[in-house]
Parts: sequence; structure tokens; C-alpha cells
Amino acid sequence: MAATLYTARLIGPEIIEAGMDNVVTCPVYRDGALVVPTVYTLTVWNAANVVVGTPAVSVVSSVATATITAAMLSGQTNGDNWRMEWVLTLASIVHTFRRDASLVYRRLYPVVTDADLLRLHTDLTRRMPSTETSYQDYLDEAWATIESRLIMSGKRPWLILSPSALRDVHLFGTLSRIFRDLAPGGPGTAEWELAGEYDRKYEASWTMMTYPQAEPSAGLLADALRRRASQPTLWLSAKS
Repeated sequence: MAATLYTARLIGPEIIEAGMDNVVTCPVYRDGALVVPTVYTLTVWNAANVVVGTPAVSVVSSVATATITAAMLSGQTNGDNWRMEWVLTLASIVHTFRRDASLVYRRLYPVVTDADLLRLHTDLTRRMPSTETSYQDYLDEAWATIESRLIMSGKRPWLILSPSALRDVHLFGTLSRIFRDLAPGGPGTAEWELAGEYDRKYEASWTMMTYPQAEPSAGLLADALRRRASQPTLWLSAKS
């Protein structure tokens, strides 16, 4: 019989901040529910493929949890290509879950919250399901998509020194998700049209977005006179 296929909910690379303790987790799911490991270890490698540490692991609220301490990171060089391996025993079978990681000077935090959504659509309070108190899940998913898109295009979110530069893409990406969910009637409804409008604003914001970028090792401004674009400019010219 084949081993059960579990899902480790690891969204993007692990962002490890230098000079501080970092709590890391490995939530594992099956059939929509958390699966509690019975034996657990974590090993952390740096970009040179050298073991940085094997922090102690415990189970907190059914999730394998560990702390990569500032002492473990002392003397390490910031950058990509770090990796982590969680070895968890689930239902008496050992499973290894790998995650790429980056050691960074500072992580990037979002700047959009429910208050920003309500400034554009005050009726979102009334539309919110009775079981919810916030649109945080939509905000989180939109932010995860933004970070993933930056990484896939060769950009590093943790080097962006101006979080406000991402405000529009985060705001419009969140509203697109919300109004698509609020359109049970599908195409042709007012909510569906609003979702499409915010999709277009989202993509337009990507093309206009620029931001100052940090130097990776120190977190300082890399070029005081230049702002980086979120995507390369395509120049078109006719042949003479």
C-alpha cells in the first residue's frame, strides 16, 4: 500500500531574519485537518550546504514548531539558497518535508488592512459573512500571491525598502478576490464586473510599480538615485 500523501502548508520560501530569533512551523494536512506528528526534527542548511543548526522541535496546537535562534545565525552571510528539512513521523511513517529559505536583513510587511478596503467600499462590512470578523484571509492570500510573483520574476520582496509601493497591487488584488466570491451568480452580476475591474487595476499597478531596493547583506539603500521596476520595460521600435 502506498504511503498516505500529506500536504505541508509551506507558503513560499522561509524568510529568516538575521540578528533575531525566528519561529518556524511545518503544518501538515490531510482531508482538510491538521495531522499531529509523533516524532519530529528540523535541520537548517546555509547556502554553502553547511548545517547551521538542528533547533529543538515541539508540537504547538498540532503543528511542528521550532525556533532558529539569533545565535545560530551569528556570522552567517545573508542571501538565498538556504534550505530546511522537517523530518516528521506521521501515522508511524517518516516523511521529509523540504523548504527553501533565505536569510535576510529585514522581511517585507504589507501595508493594507480592512480599513483600506472599507475606504473604497463601506458596504463590505454589511456583506461580510456572519461567521467572519475580517477580510484577513483575502488580504493574506493576495499578499502571498504578490510575494510569489516577485520571486518568480527574479525580484526579492525582502529587499524592497518602500512597502507602500505595493499598496495598490495588494489593495486591488484583495478586492478582486472578495468581489469574485461575492458574485454567486457569476458573469453578468455587478460583483463579477467589479472583480474584473479590480483585476485590470491590479495588472496596471504592476506595470507602474517602482521601489528603492536594498543591498542584500546590510539592508541599506543600494542606489540612492534609482528605483527598481517590478517588471522589465519592453521597448518597441520599427525597423528602418
